[in-house]
Amino acid sequence: MSVSERPSSPRILYLSVVPGNLGHELKLAGIRRYCSARGWEAEAIGRPEFSSAKLPAMLRERNPIGCVVEGIGNRDVPPPRIFGSVPVAYLECPPEIAGNAPNILVDDAAIAREAVRELSAGRPDCYAAVGSMNAARWSRLRLRAFREAVAAETGKRCAVFPTLWQYDQISYADYFARLVKWIAALPRNCAVFAASDVIAERFARAAKAALRNIPKELTLLSTDNHPEICEAADPPISSIQIDLERMGFLAAKALGEKITGATVVGPLLTVRRRSTSGRGRREPWVMEAVAAIRAEACDGLSASGLISRYPVSKRLFTMRFREATGHSVLDEIMHVRLEKAYTLLSQTDTAIGAIPSLCGFRSERTLEALFLDRTGMSMRDWRKRNSR
Repeated sequence: MSVSERPSSPRILYLSVVPGNLGHELKLAGIRRYCSARGWEAEAIGRPEFSSAKLPAMLRERNPIGCVVEGIGNRDVPPPRIFGSVPVAYLECPPEIAGNAPNILVDDAAIAREAVRELSAGRPDCYAAVGSMNAARWSRLRLRAFREAVAAETGKRCAVFPTLWQYDQISYADYFARLVKWIAALPRNCAVFAASDVIAERFARAAKAALRNIPKELTLLSTDNHPEICEAADPPISSIQIDLERMGFLAAKALGEKITGATVVGPLLTVRRRSTSGRGRREPWVMEAVAAIRAEACDGLSASGLISRYPVSKRLFTMRFREATGHSVLDEIMHVRLEKAYTLLSQTDTAIGAIPSLCGFRSERTLEALFLDRTGMSMRDWRKRNSR
């Protein structure tokens, strides 16, 4: 048999709404990671090739053993019946379409709780939220979860930018002008949650047009943590990181192991940047202290030990540190330690009993309690759900 006549390896098709962006690449990487372990191949197919009308012919031509279908932002998500005998798993698909098929969903409630926890550290007077221009389903769910978390955790109300327009009902220029006007009317010391990094970057540009300073007047937190967007924004945007690669892996795994129903994936961590730092002066010694925390937190650095390095009173240090960063010294130390714990749990086989000391904790009990408070589960259970 010639090389050209040999049957190809089993193949999973990834039907993606917007091929080529970072979210697509991360999910595809997860699908390929699972396929690689099984000796399978993965192929990405973009719009409009996988519309419901064209799908049957495409399946006959490519003969896949299964399909992973992107459901977010798609107005024409093919339901399972369209795939016939080909197994299908969905990524962020409306449940009424996916039915009992595997459906990997973002845990919007967990994201909202993380957002409120992070924004509340800056002691805002009020909260606000902004979603997608066309009020996409995922955006509405994320904003609703944030409003509910704000009410439950702080007892305060949350203003929401009205985004009930369709693309063909309002021009982008009009949309942006309304956003600028809305931002101009927000109170000072308002904490703002954006449903995605793209929306947050747009908000930052509108805030500048409205002559509102981020982070001195408004703080801004986003979701997805796409570095090419967040770090290029002015100011750089803090964002909650979702493990998109793992979502792709879980979708492929659901096909390979015949898992049905919905699976939720929560946030990994918040990557802090300038948009949620404090409203005070960024004294050089405060920035030195932040750098020291990043470098030494996991080596047992304590808040009192850090403060003792600087020729200022404890009260002045803690006050200036919070004003400049939006967080307490201890919170910054714990944040860095948790970042490392997340990495060790999800990306290595390090024994759980060894992780606390590697992250700067004196006992496993301390880290377990903090982990339970932040994630709602033990380190062992979190690893089972998030390990790569």
